[in-house]
Amino acid sequence: MRKLFCVYDIHLSTDLENKTLGISADDIKNIEKKAYGSEGIKKLEKVINNFYDLLGKKFEKEKVDKIYQDGGAIDWATVAKTKPEIYDQFLNDLEEKVSAGSRSYELVLNLAKKGSEIKQTEDPKLVLEEATFFQNYVKLIKVKEELSKGKKYNPKEEEEIKELTVKIAKQQSEQAERGEKRDMAIADNINKSLKEEETGLLIIGAMHNVKPYLAKGIELEELMPEGMKRISERCS
Repeated sequence: MRKLFCVYDIHLSTDLENKTLGISADDIKNIEKKAYGSEGIKKLEKVINNFYDLLGKKFEKEKVDKIYQDGGAIDWATVAKTKPEIYDQFLNDLEEKVSAGSRSYELVLNLAKKGSEIKQTEDPKLVLEEATFFQNYVKLIKVKEELSKGKKYNPKEEEEIKELTVKIAKQQSEQAERGEKRDMAIADNINKSLKEEETGLLIIGAMHNVKPYLAKGIELEELMPEGMKRISERCS
């Protein structure tokens, strides 16, 4: 028997910051404020912290062989064996995210230190497509804020903004299909790498739904914050 714990996560700024894409924690916080308001963010953070406090206690007692996390396009278990210095740097990067307040990466790091393997979870191509959409979305938010403050753009910049708006609209229209492809790829990676008698942990955003694509022999236990409802219709 194979077992998989599926933790439905709510991503906040410390999880979504991406220096490579030029997306800062402040960029994410601005988006969060628009979506939830300052008080809403405080309540959400409290819910998430309570949830991860419970998860921390639960997984102190559970043996987790393999960790899967949305956005994870590298098999760090293999890197740990073949290029340990790169794996050590990866763990240092996780430490930074934990220091910045990420509870999901805190759980991953604690389990990795106990011997859990961090496996490739996603199709790199699909992750890049999603990251590009998010990068463009953050850019457009910044532009709208600048316009609201009275900033003027030259004709070339205005044309670039129009092109960006069209590109985002197209990417957004493809998001549901892209999300389903990601879920299928995630489940496929789990099906192939989680062996008999092993236990896996999947940490994934609430809009995902890998359940229909998991192999029949995998026992699934779903965990989510108290009072949280699944966001996507595909999750129902």
